[in-house]
Amino acid sequence: MEKELIKLKGAGDGVRIYLDASSPISDITNSLYDKLRQFRKFFGDGHCNIYFAGRELTGSDKMRLEAIVKAMLPESTINYGERRRTDKDDFTERTLELPKDLKDAEKSNDDSPFREIREVVTTNFKSSRARFYEGVVRGRTVESDGHLVLVGDVAEDGKVAAVGNVIVLGRLRGQVEAGCMGNKGAYVIALDMSPSDIRISGTHSYYDKNDFRGGMKKAYLRDDRIVTENFTLNNAE
Repeated sequence: MEKELIKLKGAGDGVRIYLDASSPISDITNSLYDKLRQFRKFFGDGHCNIYFAGRELTGSDKMRLEAIVKAMLPESTINYGERRRTDKDDFTERTLELPKDLKDAEKSNDDSPFREIREVVTTNFKSSRARFYEGVVRGRTVESDGHLVLVGDVAEDGKVAAVGNVIVLGRLRGQVEAGCMGNKGAYVIALDMSPSDIRISGTHSYYDKNDFRGGMKKAYLRDDRIVTENFTLNNAE
């Protein structure tokens, strides 16, 4: 029997989504997409509380989950951890089941618009959205649901992450993550690149100070490995 990665439980104040604790986040997001697509008529106009539980989530994990929920249920409110208890809520959770008419409709419906959503949020991110941030990233994470352009530095205890590409117009010393929703074509460019670690589309590499000699570089995936090379405007694509 195929492992169930997503379980939906309904209660008085919303829906709790239990996530499998051991499966890769890419499998979780694909399963979430499929599950929400199946139950999209159940949610009606989408005004509901969504609670994620069952596993520890990084900032990029949350970005991926939220992108799917907001694309399919834009009026929902997303929460993490325990549900809020209400006076009318007996705290009883019930597994959500599709009524027969919705099951039949699910089999016959054309899901091409939702397939496009999945391609955007889980596989091949394409967007003109970009967040521009100016300053030094120190002791925290700066994220973008599009591309990220940072005018400044990333300190050793800082992190930058984006669904798309990351461009640092300064020194990159901390952590960086590009393509955090599965886009293997994402890349990182920094004027002065010497990060502690780079993650691109789930592939992770650690570095020490001797691995880089500074200078403008580009990091990207080749054969599922992160490679870095000197970057100039002459070799820009």
